Amino acid sequence: MRAPLVFLCVLFFSVSCSNKIPKGIMPPEKMQAVVTDILIADVLNNERILKDTALKLPVENASYFQKIFQLHHISKKEFDRSYTFYLKRPDLFRVISDSVNAVLNRRNDNLIKGTDTLKNRPHGDYLKKTSRLPGSQQ
Repeated sequence: MRAPLVFLCVLFFSVSCSNKIPKGIMPPEKMQAVVTDILIADVLNNERILKDTALKLPVENASYFQKIFQLHHISKKEFDRSYTFYLKRPDLFRVISDSVNAVLNRRNDNLIKGTDTLKNRPHGDYLKKTSRLPGSQQ
């Protein structure tokens, strides 16, 4: 009687401690990229809302998030399922959140230093700096 109980406990702990990601769950690297983009979009959207109070935060966020899902070729359902999975696995979620934090800190440092560029990003040309200020005569 005791041997089956020990076997079940060992089996339970080995399965629960496994780092194998189930089918239908985004790998940690992809989840990190999606969460990073979502956080950046959320901050940008909050800035827009402060400037234009007619915009509605939930509606605008949903629009941004849908574009992010398209960019990463995932659905909202896949993101929600993956997010829920990682929340239930704090060991894996911690790695993802630490990675997101490191990426955002690095980008912030690059922005402060002036070394962040858009040259490797698609459609980054529309954000090129101009030497002319709006309303100035040149």
